[in-house]
Amino acid sequence: MERLVLLFTLKPVIYGFIGMIISGICFPLCGVIVLRHSLIPLRYILMHGVILGGIFSLSFNLPLLPVSILINFFLVLILLLLNKEKSGGLSTSGSAMMVFTMGLSSLLTHLFNVQAKDTMELLWGSPFTLLPADLIILIFLAILCITYICLFFKPLSMIFFDTEIAISMNINVKLHTSLMVIITALVVSTAMKLLGALLIDALLILPALPAMRNSRSLKEVFYKSSIYGLFLSITSYLISLILNLPPSGVLSVLSALFFILNILYRIIKKIRRKKLL
Repeated sequence: MERLVLLFTLKPVIYGFIGMIISGICFPLCGVIVLRHSLIPLRYILMHGVILGGIFSLSFNLPLLPVSILINFFLVLILLLLNKEKSGGLSTSGSAMMVFTMGLSSLLTHLFNVQAKDTMELLWGSPFTLLPADLIILIFLAILCITYICLFFKPLSMIFFDTEIAISMNINVKLHTSLMVIITALVVSTAMKLLGALLIDALLILPALPAMRNSRSLKEVFYKSSIYGLFLSITSYLISLILNLPPSGVLSVLSALFFILNILYRIIKKIRRKKLL
């Protein structure tokens, strides 16, 4: 306990803890949007985008987070343009974008002699690397995401239920889809520095899945996803400090176990109900 108290006197530990709290609340909300609006293919495209952003920042000695956000923002604009012109949806045109981003990453790595160890570090982020400027970006994203959901909850609920019905009720589905895609791009780009490119789902998707299974309304889904995300982020961070383990790895394992235990609990509950009947 004394060691834990001592660690919390260090700025990187404090910044990381604040970052994990904000992310635990905000990222699962975006995960609900991704799952309910079938934006799963976009997630993979953005993960490739953050890898390209990381290699680009290493090649030109630029700050990681702003570069990753900017590159993913441009990728999203291209995808939305392709989708608007009906020359390919997010999933079909996304395949070409993923190949392009990885190919460009490979070229930059070779041309600027980016070390393999530096490239591998992009796959495993750490909250201990957060700076005050990164926390400001995180806070801005959290406010943006929560504000959007609160202000446009009714249109979102109609879009998630049925897009055709939403269109018939004069809801601008294309505009909201664009906004959801942009918010998702910003969140995924920011998650890279916290968790790495390969472990983004630990806070984006895994807390949202049990919330969707255990909720009776969309409001409850959003609420529970944030609660689950906050619990997982704080718990995993404290465990990582106590056991001297990487926070991103602990969070990923804990999130996966939480998801599996939730499924087992529901199965046991169904079996008990059948026995009572």
